[in-house]
Amino acid sequence: MARVFSGIQPTGEIHLGNYIGALRRFVLAQDVDECVFCIVDLHAITENLPDPDELRAKTLDLAAIYLAAGIDPERSILFAQSQVHEHTELAWILNAFTAYGELRRMTQFKDKSAKRGDALVSAGLFDYPVLMASDILLYRTDRVPVGDDQRQHLELTRDIATRFNARFPDTFVVPEADIPPAEGGARVMDFQEPTAKMSKSSDSPQGTIRVTDPPDVLRKKVKTAVTDSGREVVFREDKPAISNLLTVYSVATSRPVADLELEYAGKGYGDFKDGLAEAVIEFLRPLQERYRELAADPGEIARILHLGADKAQEIASKTLTTVYDRVGFLPRG
Repeated sequence: MARVFSGIQPTGEIHLGNYIGALRRFVLAQDVDECVFCIVDLHAITENLPDPDELRAKTLDLAAIYLAAGIDPERSILFAQSQVHEHTELAWILNAFTAYGELRRMTQFKDKSAKRGDALVSAGLFDYPVLMASDILLYRTDRVPVGDDQRQHLELTRDIATRFNARFPDTFVVPEADIPPAEGGARVMDFQEPTAKMSKSSDSPQGTIRVTDPPDVLRKKVKTAVTDSGREVVFREDKPAISNLLTVYSVATSRPVADLELEYAGKGYGDFKDGLAEAVIEFLRPLQERYRELAADPGEIARILHLGADKAQEIASKTLTTVYDRVGFLPRG
């Protein structure tokens, strides 16, 4: 079995794109891979320091969504990053194998720091990719599911691992990127800005379909979704808005896009959106019902995360012990 590692920040809201493009794939991966799922709360403080109570609540909430989506803590490891101290300890060592120029060239750092203007740009935001490398390398990860926004960071992780192994052979597994396929709705676009990927940020609340949105909110967001000129319900390059909605409809109903085009031929956007809204509501209903059950017992979610952290630490501590020995640190007592 290959080991797969993935991390999601407990910031923003998990949306339809996350569920279709990532969480559903993770659930299927449990049948064939050894999966490690990390709620990366340490990364969550690198941009805007959140309210402590809100961060704790969002960490538990994200865990509930993982579990509601079908992540099984008996088959996979699910834990909060801050509960395994090896992540930060290895990150410090990996800093010695990372060039300042490499971090300075990271596109995300340049974009995010530019947007902050006169606000504090933290060293944590600059060093974010090294902590990400630590997250991955600690577990001798074979594959990392990543989107385009994290591809550069994973390449840096590979470079760091290769550089470390050149000095201390066979210490780390050099991970491979697991890029979601373009088909099957892996890339869901914003319902208000169809040329932009749906995002966890609140920049476009009406264009972001949260997996926990109640049915009335889902209907409103679908019915107010931007459309293209004309009335044709067709998947075409010059109709990005309708093509995006057709992709979501296809995934939600497990029906080919061609069948949906045929069904709505000559009916216009109103009928199409009515059908899409109900399809999305039914698609998310099982997750939402399970989520409500789990969210009602935060103590149980915390218990599951603690157990997951214990399992994660069994692996992480072995890796860190090896690294300490090879670098030349004295062993722990």
